Amino acid sequence: MQTKPVTLLPATVDKPWGREIWYSGIEARGESCVQTGNDTRPLSHFLASHGRQKPVTLLKTLHATAGHLYVEVHATKSEIYAVEQVSADEGMLLGVDQNKRRKLGDAGLRAALLAAAQAAEAAAGKLDAVEALLERVHLRVGDVVTIPASQPHCLRHGSTVVEFQTPVFERKILAASQPVKTQASWDCAAAVDLMDLTAPPQVARGDSELFPAPSTTPDAAFKLVRIAAGAATTVPPWSVGWVFRGSIYGADCRFGAGKGFLTPATTRLAASEDAVALIAVEKQNAG
Repeated sequence: MQTKPVTLLPATVDKPWGREIWYSGIEARGESCVQTGNDTRPLSHFLASHGRQKPVTLLKTLHATAGHLYVEVHATKSEIYAVEQVSADEGMLLGVDQNKRRKLGDAGLRAALLAAAQAAEAAAGKLDAVEALLERVHLRVGDVVTIPASQPHCLRHGSTVVEFQTPVFERKILAASQPVKTQASWDCAAAVDLMDLTAPPQVARGDSELFPAPSTTPDAAFKLVRIAAGAATTVPPWSVGWVFRGSIYGADCRFGAGKGFLTPATTRLAASEDAVALIAVEKQNAG
């Protein structure tokens, strides 16, 4: 049985707005693999061989090269974005505009959002009225964004992020400026009903240090641990990591920049002096 950390090999899923690259995904649309020495096998096979029945934290990268992502709301899934590239005039939509909320009231804002989304769907995705009711957040490389369940959000054209998320596929599409290929219509009413109007944008700014671990975590499933600049840490089984700079090493393994990895056993990891990495640690396994 493999106990050393393994390299995660990606599966690419094309999207109308660009592409997602999954490093720990297991779905009918695509599945990531693991590399152990010269052996490569599907992630689901690797997990089953270790007696693991549930998926690990989903690690993927989002590349908004062709347009904006959908404006989505999730019932249970939460996400953390680490920003690697962003357009100078874009960023993302995150939460609702609190000035509009104070002016319209909660019921009035929900009604306005629903009307704007339904009109946008009828007009083939002209989203100006929807976007005007949401909060626009400007992002910079090195920022880390926490997106809890029920908060509307939309990554904008020109951005690339590394995403850690709850490993489930569920969403309600409030609106979309790109064609939606996976369903016949938007989920305007359900998305508006589900929406948390109170949640403020949570952005840990990458000023003094790049990719800071968020001070609050999105759900009870995982937390993010940052390792950088020659530091070391011990992570529990089934932690999922991404290396942004430098290299991470431990248990006779080394992972360079732009690599995802998985620890099937408790592992002591160390960072090179120029390294930055984030590791998703399952909370039930954390000490």
